[in-house]
Amino acid sequence: MSEKVVFNHTIDGLFREALGERVTPELKVRLKAAGLNLDAKLLPAYPFDTWMKVLELTCQELFPALPMDQAMFRVGESLLDGYQKTFLGRAVLGMVRVLGPRRTLVRATQNFRSGNNYTEAKVTEVNVNVHDLWMNEVGPWPTFTAGIIHAAMKATGVAPRIDILQHDGHACTFRVSWSAERG
Repeated sequence: MSEKVVFNHTIDGLFREALGERVTPELKVRLKAAGLNLDAKLLPAYPFDTWMKVLELTCQELFPALPMDQAMFRVGESLLDGYQKTFLGRAVLGMVRVLGPRRTLVRATQNFRSGNNYTEAKVTEVNVNVHDLWMNEVGPWPTFTAGIIHAAMKATGVAPRIDILQHDGHACTFRVSWSAERG
């Protein structure tokens, strides 16, 4: 596989749409030093390692009182809020709302690949409202991806719970469950 990258509309969705004015001048300086200049036109894509670093810096700046795992979860949820304001994000989230929770999980690879070039996912049904979702690369912070999954499942109209069953520093298995199927 070529270099793992995150596409610019993902960066735009998080930093310009979701976080907006919460991105302080100090954070902008730290992000620029890490390879993301928010005051310039965004590059078409950013290396995965740069993405992981800017997420960490963002959590440190915006949620200094929270443990990193909790901060990452919040930033993950925020990503989806902002991503749905981008052209591609509107299309993906519109489809999620129609598909419902099960089919949204089955399409995890396609949904995540709208924002990067590396995600692969496999879904195993445990029972009707419980599925295990394996993903090949979530980096060192699986709670960031858990926050994205949580927000996506909420968008389908259910009350989700996301648990991390296994994480090896790259791949992760999430248990995704929900208490109510939408009508």
